[in-house]
Amino acid sequence: MDRPHVERGDWIMLKACEEQESVEARVYNVHEDGSLFVGYHMGSFKTMKAKAIWADTFWKVID
Repeated sequence: MDRPHVERGDWIMLKACEEQESVEARVYNVHEDGSLFVGYHMGSFKTMKAKAIWADTFWKVID
């Protein structure tokens, strides 16, 4: 599957691996290499920021 077009301010579904449930993440920056800088909520109390890449069928959070 081709990488979907994403712009700053969009919402994406993000997960760490194929088997994990997705969480909603907001795109804060789109890098030239196609990776994203996103923010999302872990549980209902902790806000996380991460880098994400397209992993053929889903947006994957990376360290």
